[in-house]
Amino acid sequence: MGCRYYKMKIHHPDPRENAKRVAAVHKALAGKAQMMVDVNQRLDVLGNVRQAELLEEFDLLWYEEPVLADDLDGYAEVARKINIPIAAGENHFTRWEFKQLFQRNAIAFAMPDVCRACGFSETLRIGKLAAAHGVQLTPHLIHEVSIHVVGALANGFLVEFMDWAPADLWEDLPACKDGQFRIPDRPGHGMTLTRGAIAKYRI
Repeated sequence: MGCRYYKMKIHHPDPRENAKRVAAVHKALAGKAQMMVDVNQRLDVLGNVRQAELLEEFDLLWYEEPVLADDLDGYAEVARKINIPIAAGENHFTRWEFKQLFQRNAIAFAMPDVCRACGFSETLRIGKLAAAHGVQLTPHLIHEVSIHVVGALANGFLVEFMDWAPADLWEDLPACKDGQFRIPDRPGHGMTLTRGAIAKYRI
């Protein structure tokens, strides 16, 4: 697939163990991809400072969700105290929440989830607001939908790719080739459910 970025979670209670794991993955990637880490809101400000200091040598692209999503001041404090750019947004759902993060200079990468952030229209508003604050847009997951948002905005940077959609769910699901997706030119989000998918996957 040729992916040029790789993200991993760091959830061990010992920050030194997390650093060992990141070092192992960093070595395995051998310079072929830049890494990011995801804290998943697990630490307080001091814990993040301690953890980030142990990860600086790996030239990480970003350090994701360091504190609880509603601790906006905590985000800003972490951003001031560590030397790795902060990414967040999958648990922020409107442009008003993102505005508060931007005004605090708390994040360098905004990660709204198109499915959680009220769809395409609100996600595009968030992206435009991010651009006005010099923040890159990297939507959370659902790459087959997120590629349309990233492709529409000057500050669109990355989409997250997880290959977890069943092969018999969509027709013509966009494929990752050489680290890139081609945005469909068909109407809407450009995809069609396969024949029988609704019956098979109905809950």
